[in-house]
Amino acid sequence: MFRITMVLSGLLVALLVNSVASAHPGRSHRKSTTQAPDAASRILNLVQNAGDQPVAELFAANEMALLLAQLNAQQPRAKGTPMPDIAKTFEAFVKTKAIRSRWDEKFFYVESKGIPDHRMMVGITAWQQQVPLAQSYVGDNAWRIPLHPVPARNPQSTQDNFLRGAIALAANGVPIFNPLNNRGDDSFLFGELDEFGGHCGRADDYHYHIAPVHLQKAVGKSLPIAYALDGYPIYGYEEPDGSKVTGLDEFNGHEDSQGRYHYHATKAYPYLNGGFHGEVTERGGQVDPQPRAEPLRPDLRPLRDAKITDFVEVKPGSFRLTYEVRGKPGTVSYTVAADGSVRFTFVDTNGVTKNETYTPRRRGPPGRPGRE
Repeated sequence: MFRITMVLSGLLVALLVNSVASAHPGRSHRKSTTQAPDAASRILNLVQNAGDQPVAELFAANEMALLLAQLNAQQPRAKGTPMPDIAKTFEAFVKTKAIRSRWDEKFFYVESKGIPDHRMMVGITAWQQQVPLAQSYVGDNAWRIPLHPVPARNPQSTQDNFLRGAIALAANGVPIFNPLNNRGDDSFLFGELDEFGGHCGRADDYHYHIAPVHLQKAVGKSLPIAYALDGYPIYGYEEPDGSKVTGLDEFNGHEDSQGRYHYHATKAYPYLNGGFHGEVTERGGQVDPQPRAEPLRPDLRPLRDAKITDFVEVKPGSFRLTYEVRGKPGTVSYTVAADGSVRFTFVDTNGVTKNETYTPRRRGPPGRPGRE
């Protein structure tokens, strides 16, 4: 254990020294949107309290590898890499620490938990018994958006493709999936979405299926509310200058007076980008690569005639979802522990109570999306 501690501590010190050495004291730097000391202190605490725990368990139970990747990703940006325009869209949520952002010469990266600051799940009438759980979209599992999108030789529609995973990322770090679910049904018309256009997939991962126009209150009407995964921005119902939107193509997009392509939100299908004007790779029915969502528990079946009426955070880390079936109430209460395990208490519409506890599994390779 002493040798393991020395190796990990040495790696941590090297990362921190590199962070300091990479700073350029003679130049004004934009304040970092990440907090390396948080990851550093967490790693040191894990190492110092590991005792005789085998290194394999240390990495699996405490996600040491994820922390190291996160810390490494938080290193200062290379000299001469200016802040891209895309950063303005996400800046409001960077300031509130809801998300973190970084970039290099090719991509803009967003780290988030995938949980918005608005009420979730209320209004859903077609429910598969999922509840919102935070995801680890961080480090090498962060969202990646091209900084220099390239028009596709053969643009692809989302009507018959990309029925799995995300097609865009909202300004608050919440992924946006195809408006059509994996059966090809319009999620909004089918009653699967809450009052903000979102719901949870089978991995309990919250995401939107229509354009999150409510985010304009935070980002402003002149900025995009989201970015498609091909790198092109998605604006609200109006142009950035407040003028009426006209001449949209089949993908809900068009060029501005300067020839810059962008998408728009609409109140009817396809609601946001109805396809990809830019180059993307489809693999397994989704845009590839993209972050994975990690299921904590087995997915459940739809609960017929259920309508979600309330969702609240009772206290930090503890939540309660209330639903009703033909006028009879039921609840799902759950508490997230420090180690990531979650204890559920289900009370069905007949008053029967059931308790279940689930512990996170070791993470798989990047690229697996949340399932619908």
